[in-house]
Amino acid sequence: MYRLKSLYVKDFRSIDGVVDVSLDAPIVLIHGPNGAGKTSLLSAIELALTGGVPALSRAEPDYLAYLPHKDRPFGEIRLEIAEADGAIRSGEFRVTTGGISGAPLLQEPEASFFSERSYLAQSTLGRLLEIYQHTDKKSDSPLTRFVKELLGLDRMEAMIGGLYSAGNIARLKIPVPAYGLARDDIPVIEKSVADLRRQDDEIAARLAETEPKLRDTLSTVDPSLLVIVADLPELARRLKTDPEELELVDLVRARRELDVSQASMAATSTSPGAAERAKAEADQQIARSNLEAWRQSQAPAINALLTRAAGLFADLSVSEEASFVDRARSLETRITGDLTRVGQLISSHELALARRNEISQQLDEVRARVARLDMEIEAAAESDGGLAEGLSELAEHIHGEQCPVCDRDFSQISTTPLHAYVTAKIASLVEQSGRLQSLVQGRAQNNAEVNRLERELVAASAQVVADTDLNLLKRRAADLSEVATQLVQMLPAMQSGDGLRSEAERVARSVIAVQSADQSSVVLRLSLEELAARFDVAVLDGMPTSALLDAVRIKLVEKEVALTGRQGARRSAIEAVSILSQDVIERKRLGELRQQAEARLTILRHQKSSADAIIELGKDLVRQTREARGHVVRRVFNDELNAVWRDLFVRLAPEEPFIPAFAIPDVGAADIEAILETHHRRGGKGGNPRAMLSAGNLNTAALTLFLALHLSMDAKLPMLVIDDPVQSMDEVHIAQFAALLRTLSKQMKRQVIIAVHERSLFDYLALELSPAFEGDRLNIIELGRNAVGQTTSRWDPKLFVADRAIAA
Repeated sequence: MYRLKSLYVKDFRSIDGVVDVSLDAPIVLIHGPNGAGKTSLLSAIELALTGGVPALSRAEPDYLAYLPHKDRPFGEIRLEIAEADGAIRSGEFRVTTGGISGAPLLQEPEASFFSERSYLAQSTLGRLLEIYQHTDKKSDSPLTRFVKELLGLDRMEAMIGGLYSAGNIARLKIPVPAYGLARDDIPVIEKSVADLRRQDDEIAARLAETEPKLRDTLSTVDPSLLVIVADLPELARRLKTDPEELELVDLVRARRELDVSQASMAATSTSPGAAERAKAEADQQIARSNLEAWRQSQAPAINALLTRAAGLFADLSVSEEASFVDRARSLETRITGDLTRVGQLISSHELALARRNEISQQLDEVRARVARLDMEIEAAAESDGGLAEGLSELAEHIHGEQCPVCDRDFSQISTTPLHAYVTAKIASLVEQSGRLQSLVQGRAQNNAEVNRLERELVAASAQVVADTDLNLLKRRAADLSEVATQLVQMLPAMQSGDGLRSEAERVARSVIAVQSADQSSVVLRLSLEELAARFDVAVLDGMPTSALLDAVRIKLVEKEVALTGRQGARRSAIEAVSILSQDVIERKRLGELRQQAEARLTILRHQKSSADAIIELGKDLVRQTREARGHVVRRVFNDELNAVWRDLFVRLAPEEPFIPAFAIPDVGAADIEAILETHHRRGGKGGNPRAMLSAGNLNTAALTLFLALHLSMDAKLPMLVIDDPVQSMDEVHIAQFAALLRTLSKQMKRQVIIAVHERSLFDYLALELSPAFEGDRLNIIELGRNAVGQTTSRWDPKLFVADRAIAA
């Protein structure tokens, strides 16, 4: 779904200059006198959307030569549209007499839909009027050709006519002379191929049964051979090479050594030091078990705590080889020191904060005094000191009560002598001047106090820790305190673990000392450990010699059983490989024979299917085309077009008793013939609309047919662009047309762009289509010419304005 946003046109057709207007509104109303450029503006929209101007091409095939304005080298067009997701796309075009450059904003089929169903040019409206007035009822009448063009019926009928002769099988004998021979040979070869396929299936079944068994056997013999199952010769060669004979010899030798070791151990167990060695080994086992139990229960929590404590100090390195208690003491010392440091920083911050608040309060008080002094100085400064000096000089010229300045008698306004009044005034002015000097001196002292306090405030603020750093200090103090407490709580568990580890190390040293004292036991132990390493027997720490001997014996028995089983499996695998090799060779031979037969069969089938396909395709295409044509005609004419056309016509001409409609066409084998007729509102049919309708209603019928064709199909483009559609309409039709435009815009969600040339009609439509709710908009575009003939343009948006009037 698209929406037009803005249009820029320069030197295009009748537009001389630049027109830059907004189209971002549900309804756009364009006005201008004839020749002002209304049609050129709408043609620019069609060109930007489709890449051409089909409305002009129907009247003038060489219209490209007239697209730039006269005497202009080229014209420019730029159109912006909004897609359904809100994305803005812009198309820029340059038109010259040689062609159009620029990519259209719409691709097929949207471009064709716009030209045929969304844009009604004046030339198209004139063509529709001509069609309605035509009296010829032949299948090639202008009306029929126009309807077929809109519905795509011409292509369907051409296809039906072109494929009619394709159903004759006799015509295939010339292009396919071997068709009969191919039909005879195909069954014979098909039987041969079936026999070969049956033999191949039997061999494949034997292979499918034998191969899984072979894989199971190879898994027992040597799993590495599974990767070469497909290479049967190589598999047979490797199976005949038996590397397990050496393993059997080595296994026998190992069993003899094990028997000797068992006899030696029996002799050693009767020696005087045997009891001491057995006790030492038992003690070692107990110590290891105790240590392991402690590690499982206590060590994880302790290690996690020590790791957390060490993570608090980036520069701290404590060896994990040290005892848990030593590591905890070291960390505790470091934590205590860091807690002291953090506490001092926080205390210093609190003192600096209190000092800063105290200085701020003092500073506010001093600033208040300065402000009060400024007010007093301002009041005192209103008295002019120079006035006192001037009055003193004037007093020398006062003689009696006559004023030396205005020559008035001062005794008339005051009982005080003039000379005494002036003298008192001079004394008052001198007193005020002295008080002003005192106030200025006090303000200077207070300003000095303000500067001193501001310096102290800066110094105190510098010692205050920032909130972020203070939070980090408090969090660190909490973490340090928590870790220190946990270290103290876990100290007994650490001491227990250190004791168990020391005991295990002591017992291990005792076992080593006893074993070193008994040289024969050492030799026996080393011999058993060597055997264990040769046969992948795990030697656990502190494992008694007797237990190690039993483990090695069990391993040797297991290997002997496995080797014996693999020997039998190897023989079975060799036999299976031989059978598979013979079947593979035979299957290959049968495959070659079948491949040759199938190749010949494919050629013959292709020859036959080519002929059959031509016949069936022709028949099927004719059938489907007839069905599709009937479906389109019934749906468009009967179910949609007439219903929509009737609704629109009734809206615009509510008083007209006769309603125009398409006669239900015959959709049989004959060609489609589109016939216009009228239906009376009370039932029954009338004649052709030309004979039944007035000129205004006939024009209304043409306009509503275009709208019906637009609304009867899926809305690929939700927009209508109409160029001066109200020709020959009276006032009633125009009023209904305005209501229809509102319906198309508000209910049918179409963006409507309409151009008119009559000023009175433009003013009426601008009033009728004004926004009626919040968010609605009407864009008005007016075109004209200036004194030198250049195009002028002005656009204004009309927005919704709520009615503020209050009913009486």
